[in-house]
Amino acid sequence: MPFLARPLIWQNSIRGKTEFELKNLLKPLISSLLSFRAISQRVYPLRFPVFKYFQLYYLKFFLLSFLLLSTAVHAQDSSELDEDPYLDPAAANLFLQPTTRAEANQAYMFGISYGLNPIILLAPAISIGIYWDPLVLGLEISDSESLGIWEKERRENLGEARLSGETQFIKWFYGDNFYLLAARESRSIKLWSRTYNRTSGKSLFDMFVETTVASLGAGYLRFGDIGFFSIDIVRYNLVKNHTVKIVEYYETWSELSGNRDALDQNIKDRSNKWIKTINAPTGFVVTFGVYF
Repeated sequence: MPFLARPLIWQNSIRGKTEFELKNLLKPLISSLLSFRAISQRVYPLRFPVFKYFQLYYLKFFLLSFLLLSTAVHAQDSSELDEDPYLDPAAANLFLQPTTRAEANQAYMFGISYGLNPIILLAPAISIGIYWDPLVLGLEISDSESLGIWEKERRENLGEARLSGETQFIKWFYGDNFYLLAARESRSIKLWSRTYNRTSGKSLFDMFVETTVASLGAGYLRFGDIGFFSIDIVRYNLVKNHTVKIVEYYETWSELSGNRDALDQNIKDRSNKWIKTINAPTGFVVTFGVYF
């Protein structure tokens, strides 16, 4: 026998014995599994674990329904008990069913308003209104001569001037405290002793700017025991109508320069600036006051 043939014969013999032993070991196991599968298919139906969860779910549902039913029956029985003789029915009813906004459906309102408005900013407004649920009808009056603040700053920046305004408004509540607002505002700025002095000429005049603004907005109002607090979040201007009146005392532009084009342009630029300022929208006007 050749020298290299012996290892091959030895390897084949070991491989054959191994395969034989493995077949003898797996044959009973496979036959048992096949027989168990056949029995299970013939005798036992298929079962899914999810069915167990559905059974638990229905059990919990029935328990919860029973608890709710018992609670409703107990509440109905307790409502039939005699009322407490030491309990004031009117006070209890007021506590359990309070009014939505104020103690009464009608009231008179008086307050002071201040916020981002070209007139109110330098002259807080007096607010007068009538509350008639769900509406508030009112009037705001502002005048820098009577209620002006920042007097020193106003004179330093505007000179001799007077700012005044009047606002007629209606507020309609669409919730407990929020409301929609429609307003008509009349604003006025009077500027005295305006000058335009250059080497080409001099002038002195007064300027009166008036505007009428219609606006829509929204806000928040809350009543307290005797007072109220409101804030106009925004008033968006829709219609604007303005006029500018100039009263001249003298001008030397026509004589020295031969025309007054520069003076007229200066008056026009100033007028446009003040019209833009006075027509500015209103926002965050806060009102503190009392009602009765």
